[in-house]
Amino acid sequence: MYFIYEYFRKTKETYISLQYFFKNIDNIKNNINIDLLYLRHMIDQISINSLIKINMNFIGDIKLDYHHSVEDIGIIMGKLFKYFINIYYKNRINRYGFYYVPLDDSLSRTVIDISGRSYLSYNLFYYNLYISNFNINLFYDFFLSLSNNSNITLYIDNLVGFNIHHIFESIFKSFGRSMKIALSLKKNKNTTKGIIF
Repeated sequence: MYFIYEYFRKTKETYISLQYFFKNIDNIKNNINIDLLYLRHMIDQISINSLIKINMNFIGDIKLDYHHSVEDIGIIMGKLFKYFINIYYKNRINRYGFYYVPLDDSLSRTVIDISGRSYLSYNLFYYNLYISNFNINLFYDFFLSLSNNSNITLYIDNLVGFNIHHIFESIFKSFGRSMKIALSLKKNKNTTKGIIF
């Protein structure tokens, strides 16, 4: 048995459909249909490391600018996380997750609290602004949108790194691993309030 959660978002700028499969099933493959190739590669890293299979279809105004597209993808991914947690696992999850991921010259850490309160701390430094034609400043907008719409507290730190590809790949891998830990199940509620949120 596995759980499928689905969400649609349509604006004048983008149309996105998204499914999460919350069980690692070998015969279900990721199907991430977005034209932003580097972002697609990073979302694939989230899936592989969290063991959440992702099915995403996207139409957006990328000829004008990538900002709306990246932001809206973060919004819909955050909303679907929030929906999943509220419906089924709200008070059964581990809640906290953190993970360090090295990738050659880069070492990144992500810390997550699924608390019902959104917050993003985003600490990294890089020299280049682009990987291929993708403006990597947009990753801040992606994580901010995801945090705000999932009500997750999120700390992202690149502790050391030089190669810009390695920096962001280690960040997305550590985020995925942290989500896997935070979403794991516990018998007791990880709060003194009786409910997490």
